[in-house]
Amino acid sequence: MRDREMRLRVFFIRLSLIFLMVMAVYGLGRVYFYLTGGFTLANITSNFSFNPQWEVKSFPAEEQIQFLPIFDQPYHYLGKGCQSYVFLSEDGRYVIKFFKYQRFRLQPWLLYAPPLPAIIQYRKEKEKKKWDKLDGFVKSWKVAFENLKKETGLIFVHLNKTENLQKQLVIYDKIGRRHQIDLDQMEFCVQRRATMLCDKLLEFKSQKQDQQAKLLIVNLLKLILSEYHRGLADNDHALMQNTGVVNEMPIHIDVGQFVKNEVIKDPTVYHQELFTKTYKFKIWLNENYPELASFLEAQLKEIIGPAYWTMQPKFRLK
Repeated sequence: MRDREMRLRVFFIRLSLIFLMVMAVYGLGRVYFYLTGGFTLANITSNFSFNPQWEVKSFPAEEQIQFLPIFDQPYHYLGKGCQSYVFLSEDGRYVIKFFKYQRFRLQPWLLYAPPLPAIIQYRKEKEKKKWDKLDGFVKSWKVAFENLKKETGLIFVHLNKTENLQKQLVIYDKIGRRHQIDLDQMEFCVQRRATMLCDKLLEFKSQKQDQQAKLLIVNLLKLILSEYHRGLADNDHALMQNTGVVNEMPIHIDVGQFVKNEVIKDPTVYHQELFTKTYKFKIWLNENYPELASFLEAQLKEIIGPAYWTMQPKFRLK
């Protein structure tokens, strides 16, 4: 009886130790992820071959050369979004974005799972879903650069591997580690650094610059409407998170969901889009800048007309 109790005790001690070790490894992994933001060079590197559908037509090699000096300075980790890691130039004027490829790769267990028919089918479906999502993001960068350079602050887009840049870029990750990368082998974009829209409006409010704030709202609405009129749609409704300000003018800082869509030219369609896109922004203004909320609402009523009074937001499921 005593031997049995001893064996059980040893078993539970060992089980507890294994559990503690697993939790310790998991905890260390979470701490490391928090400290690094999950960044590794492998996560921004691909083995893609040339894709003609990704090639940017309006950016010839000779034009690229004039922008190469912006890569002569190091870039420092700034943050990450759903699609990319972002690094800020040392002079504070530019940001460079690299795709977060780990988001678009299969989980390791799927790569090594036994080749059962159900698993093979599931893997194919996951691969297609992830590829379609990545392909959509890349093509959005292309659409933005070819049609909306000024509106997005984009100055450089590189979506296929090349040999002509011949630039080694130094970047520092979140914990200060230095990395050197060959830009010819990377997919990336460079934008002018912007101040977030809401931060800029609060700055205007604190300085009692209401007219400048109203002008920014007017220019923001003009920006969005001009895109609708040209058949260009941003399928992301997160206006506050995706809009910045450069030289007092609004720009899109997230360029990951632009598409060409002739349907958006229809006033009935773009009025609903505009209402939905500004819906949460109006709520924020009501709480933080009520005078500007009234101004925005008046502008929207003028653009949309009587339909404004019966509209409800129609957010897309993610």
